Amino acid sequence: MMTHTLYEYSDFRAYLRDWFEAEKKRRGKFSKADVSRLLGLPNTRNYFSDLLGGKELSDTFLERLIGLLALARDEAKYFRALVGFQQASTPEIRETLLDQLVSLNRSPRVQLKDDRLEYFRLWWHGAIRALLDTGNFSDEPDRIAKALVPSITPGQARDSLALLAQLGLIQRNANNFWKPTDQAVTSPEGLRDELLIELQLQQLDLVRKSLLKKKAPRRLIATNVVSVSPDGFRHLLERMEKARSEMRSIVHKDTDPAERVCQIVLALVPLTEEKIAS
Repeated sequence: MMTHTLYEYSDFRAYLRDWFEAEKKRRGKFSKADVSRLLGLPNTRNYFSDLLGGKELSDTFLERLIGLLALARDEAKYFRALVGFQQASTPEIRETLLDQLVSLNRSPRVQLKDDRLEYFRLWWHGAIRALLDTGNFSDEPDRIAKALVPSITPGQARDSLALLAQLGLIQRNANNFWKPTDQAVTSPEGLRDELLIELQLQQLDLVRKSLLKKKAPRRLIATNVVSVSPDGFRHLLERMEKARSEMRSIVHKDTDPAERVCQIVLALVPLTEEKIAS
């Protein structure tokens, strides 16, 4: 028997793995080939094994899986949204499906954390929090909105201030100016990985917009395509982690008044598949 509800999962494959293990215990003898057979495929085609390994789930087999899992109506809606969210081809589709996941989630534990979930939904929440450390801002959504590059709307800035205050991430000082607190914010467990991916997609899009902008603040954007050995790849990862640590140290030890808000992006993205040693 499953010990977790569907609404506690942010990865439909993780849910399927746990369901499969629970079914093996319940039935006594149950294989991945049996699941493939129940989905209408011959035993020789281990579709379910491939699906758990990363194969895309088609609409046809999505509906067959929902029937096999015996999901209730609301659970089926959530499962469809979760699959669509993970397999979405564009950030716009992901954002729409994330809205559906939030509205369909029936877990009280996650519902109580919707405000924190909202913090990770939009890039400018973190940017405004950092911006408030660079000057004196009161309830001035117009000024705050224009200070960001790219700018946002005054309404978005106003909503962001309200959210940050609600989360205790900013507070008014003795002069009634908003300032960031030392409190850290963590992502909700229910959608942690997918939320961070969504946020990173938005942040990477800021790099693209900066490149396309003719008059942009001074920046450094460099890209290189290289070929490396497995050992060289490992060294690159280690140096990038070291660079991240050094950057955090620079920010932590910077005692001068902050004047700028910056986004730092480090990426090491393989453009070919990893070779498996024989």
